[in-house]
Amino acid sequence: MTSLPLPSLRRSRLALLALAALALAGCATSNRGMAASWPGLSAGQDRVFVADGPAVFAVDLTGQELWRYPQEPARDLTFFAPPAVSDDGVVYAGAYTGQLFALKADDGSKVWEFPAADGSDGTADGRIIASPTIAGDVLLVPTDGGTLFFLDRNTGKTLRTFTASGQLWSSPLVEGDTIYLTSLAHTVYAVNLATGERIWSADLVYAIASSPALDGRTLLTGILGNSLVALDALSGTEAWRIPSQGWMWGRPAIADGQAFFGDAIAASLAKSQTGNVYALDTASRQILWQKATASVAASPLLVDDRVVFAFEDGHLSAYDRLNGGVVWDRTASAPIYADPVAAGGLVVVAVTTKGALLEAFHADTGEPAWNFLPATGK
Repeated sequence: MTSLPLPSLRRSRLALLALAALALAGCATSNRGMAASWPGLSAGQDRVFVADGPAVFAVDLTGQELWRYPQEPARDLTFFAPPAVSDDGVVYAGAYTGQLFALKADDGSKVWEFPAADGSDGTADGRIIASPTIAGDVLLVPTDGGTLFFLDRNTGKTLRTFTASGQLWSSPLVEGDTIYLTSLAHTVYAVNLATGERIWSADLVYAIASSPALDGRTLLTGILGNSLVALDALSGTEAWRIPSQGWMWGRPAIADGQAFFGDAIAASLAKSQTGNVYALDTASRQILWQKATASVAASPLLVDDRVVFAFEDGHLSAYDRLNGGVVWDRTASAPIYADPVAAGGLVVVAVTTKGALLEAFHADTGEPAWNFLPATGK
């Protein structure tokens, strides 16, 4: 195998994806007049949070805006990374411009910001593209400058840092005292949460844009090299690779010994945007079912006995986890790049269109529930 250097990544047709355009080619103008990317979406107990351009929005489960931060657009401040939501009611929103804000989930008021306004806590070394990860009283913040910041979740002060090789586009995964982290420079890391020291690293030859997932002691990650890769979570030793037909951008979903994932076939993106969705038995390494679909950039979503995939052509499909039968299929008003979320019996997606920012569908039937477009002039 040969590695995929970042210049090749820039030249790839997958640069047509909005995030690739944002992170590798700089800013462009979107249909809402902001830096081109897709919105980042997260779910709380009774609301969803979406980061899109000049603001982070809280939207209730009827599609009504509860608050936005900031109230007025701020120069040189844009948001696209999915916010992280804590159990004690704090939303952590990372900005494409390198700041991170802790906001109260009930009203959007600011608790703290990083870096501190007075410069006392240093500065981030790059843009925040991925969602932060909450680990107890620590907030883990990856940047495309290659640094993982360990912040005190209550104050925003830097506790320590870990430096990776290459840009960090994906959220860290925490299991016990270990952080699992992937980078575009082909590498998966295991890092000690308490000390920030590297436990092991593994070079997977190809760039990695997706967050990893755990299946017992096995760490699974997709790569931009047509494969799902399994590593021993304790040692980093590669256990196996399952070939896919295209590149994998989203995190695999794990349930009952099965891994669900989708891909995007690079050679076809400019024309037909094709891809596949898969269900894999992780013990036997056998593909249980596979469907030819439109291309997939988002992570799959598990809802009861179904797995929901969002596609770049705007389709949203729920499959029976066991046999791959289509339970329902709906079409959103625009392409879907961001991970869908589940809240209050709904599946909510972020879309890129002038007519809507969010669209909600009933999880059991797929019937449309509501859509949300931020009001202007607030």
